[in-house]
Amino acid sequence: MPAPAKTFRWTFDLRAPPAALWPLVSNTDRFNRDCGYPPVKPVAPPPGRAGRATNARRLRTSLFGLPIVWEEQAFEWIQPVRFGVVRDYFSGPVARMALHCELRPREGGTTLDYEMQLTPAHLLGRWLFPLAVGRRVHQVVERVFRRYDEFALRGLANSQVARKPELAPGGTGRLATIARTLAGEAGPVTELCAFVNTADDLDAARMRPYALADEWRADRRSTLQLFLLATRAGLLDFRWELVCPHCRGATVAQRTLVNLAAEGHCPTCDADFTANFDQSVELTFTPNSAVRSVPRLDYCVGGPQVTPHIVAQQLVPPAATRAVRLALTPGRYRVRSPAIAEQHAFHVASGAPAGVRIDLAAKPLDEPRVAPDGVLVITNSTDVARLAIVEHLAWSDQATTAAEVTSLQLFRDLFSSEVLRRGEKISVGSITIVFTDLKNSTRLYQEIGDAPAFGRVLTHFEILKAAVADEGGAIIKTMGDAIMAVFPRPVSALRAMDRARRWLAQPDSFSLPAGISVPPSSLKPLALKAGLNCGPCLAINQNDRLDYFGSTVNFAARLCGLCSGADLILSGAARADGEVAAHLAAATDLTTTCETARLKGFGDATFEIWRVK
Repeated sequence: MPAPAKTFRWTFDLRAPPAALWPLVSNTDRFNRDCGYPPVKPVAPPPGRAGRATNARRLRTSLFGLPIVWEEQAFEWIQPVRFGVVRDYFSGPVARMALHCELRPREGGTTLDYEMQLTPAHLLGRWLFPLAVGRRVHQVVERVFRRYDEFALRGLANSQVARKPELAPGGTGRLATIARTLAGEAGPVTELCAFVNTADDLDAARMRPYALADEWRADRRSTLQLFLLATRAGLLDFRWELVCPHCRGATVAQRTLVNLAAEGHCPTCDADFTANFDQSVELTFTPNSAVRSVPRLDYCVGGPQVTPHIVAQQLVPPAATRAVRLALTPGRYRVRSPAIAEQHAFHVASGAPAGVRIDLAAKPLDEPRVAPDGVLVITNSTDVARLAIVEHLAWSDQATTAAEVTSLQLFRDLFSSEVLRRGEKISVGSITIVFTDLKNSTRLYQEIGDAPAFGRVLTHFEILKAAVADEGGAIIKTMGDAIMAVFPRPVSALRAMDRARRWLAQPDSFSLPAGISVPPSSLKPLALKAGLNCGPCLAINQNDRLDYFGSTVNFAARLCGLCSGADLILSGAARADGEVAAHLAAATDLTTTCETARLKGFGDATFEIWRVK
């Protein structure tokens, strides 16, 4: 007969509100580290025990030299109210542990209830629990929660409990030398060097440039460029992470693009997926080991903060219903369950009904609306327990995606060897393609001779490169006196091409970009033709260079041929972009006209194009 479970429940009155405490308290990875628990590692489950319906996983650790293995059910939570988890142990003094944490608002702060229900594996466990848990764990947990309360009152969302890290032997000198090298660069150099020197291991192991730029209140692009320069200088290393589109966790990390595969598998979701450059491939950084060695340790692989876009996660028994009271910001959300194909989207909006019902196994008929403080009723009509996952569909814009990085001129200049494996194709959901050409360039060679004409073409390339780089784009290749360039957004391409066209048409009337060696007075006007298109395409390896392929690319190339040399041609897709529309509406010196045209290679179809003068 199994021994009865022992319940330990502690209540703490904290000063910060639940919303401020939630990011700290529910970050179980940092909480376990701060409590002094040992790191954990995943263990492959036995055949047929993958736990697809409930997302259970096996983990192991070592305590006092003894290996401990357990199966962990998926965490359940409703943000920012409560979370909990159940673990079944195969070794050690504990047979089962059920943990529950709840944050209740009160006047002047939060009442936090923390409960541990332990089932002993044998008599030794029953004897140890009152001493080890009732006293020692109680003291540790209270100390950590009190510190988190202090951090929350200071507006911090991450724990600051970790001790100051140590640099590698000689790392202090290397850091100082690299800091002096980077001192003349734009961007938050002081903040970056201080972060490498002082950030805890969990932060330093996965540095995200845009997230840190926001924290430092710095410009995002200059911060990313600084990270790339710091990598070249030996301060940082980068890696490409393949991100699961469901849980948004990194499934695999590669040092170079050549090792990145177009197909991925997420063991957490037990799902295969296709990589996408603008959502599922992210570039992250870590300190170079010659400056600081950062161990990659996990103290918990579940918990609400592992997947912060998931606002609620509940295990629904077979033929049962769970009601989830919401506290959500307006937007589009989704309810899904592993191993069930149906996914149910709904909208949170002010003034919407107070409740919505969703059956996990039913076919979705529409996208219902519910109030931000409404109730979501989830039904599991199947005959097995199902994990219901409620997630916000808005992706974080703090990810430095492969689509953005590889569209950056500095990245291509510093890391030209970063290419995909030969024959590999990875989709790009949306990117802006630009093709340019010089009008009457053949006549130019005939009129002034090959050498002078070639010199003017080279100068025109310098001007184009400066305009493209200034707007966060990159030149992919040159073809005679033409270029192909990419940008992450259509408005950036439009601004770059408009600026370059003006510079080339009237070189003595505008300030040329810095670094152009030829004086404006010696430049003769040139007419630039440019076509812009945006849409999906494929990233490929073309002649050991990262290139792009597909109808979006071919369409942009054809648009360039429609230019007169005194205008730019936009596709209908580029013109329909909201930022482009706003830019054209604000630019009083630009006019746009709409036409229809047939494009070579696209049959008899006619397309809407926009001529910008």
